[in-house]
Amino acid sequence: MDTSRILERWRATGPGLVMAAAAVGASHLVASTQSGALFGWQLLWLIVAVNILKYPFFRFGVQYTLLNDESLVEGYLRKGRGWLIAFTLLNLLAAVVNTAGVLLLTASLLQYFIPGNLSLTLLCLLLLAICLLILLAGHYRVLDGLSRVLMLVLTVCTFVALAIAWQNGPMAPPDYVSPSPWQLSALAFIVATMGWMPVPIELSAINSMWLRSKQRLAKVSLSDG
Repeated sequence: MDTSRILERWRATGPGLVMAAAAVGASHLVASTQSGALFGWQLLWLIVAVNILKYPFFRFGVQYTLLNDESLVEGYLRKGRGWLIAFTLLNLLAAVVNTAGVLLLTASLLQYFIPGNLSLTLLCLLLLAICLLILLAGHYRVLDGLSRVLMLVLTVCTFVALAIAWQNGPMAPPDYVSPSPWQLSALAFIVATMGWMPVPIELSAINSMWLRSKQRLAKVSLSDG
């Protein structure tokens, strides 16, 4: 076994792990668990299908960056300023909504673990300040390292939660029948779940920028990407 090759591949996983860490939020902690609580296994195939259908877009962002030595955002600019402006406007809207949603979710969870009675607004501001400090002070290198630790912790916690749930068995009564998700009242929830699972599709461009940052720290080949 070539140890140096394994280490090289591990160093190249940074952008992918950052993207995976970014994916864990409302989609995984709320939408997917809520779909299971409301509809049982009925939406499992839809979540799997959405992941499969979005994969080519995420894959394209990585391949484009490695083959052309530029991010997708740089590619939009080279194609024409109008493309970059359109992408920027769409992301300004998405960034506000996504950031607000994730901050609110994180602050709500954090309230259970910290003493005192801090308001959600104050917790959101504190979380945002910490994130900005990490990015401005440590740049991509610190983000890369924190994402590796975060994904390791989340992976362990996921298996622990699965083991606990498996041991406790089903919580619903044996005669319980899940409601059908194929009705108009569930349409908004299904659309939101599809949009957020595993991540919004615009993250393909953001991931290509992370990959460019990674290339400044370490060599990333096409096969590693």
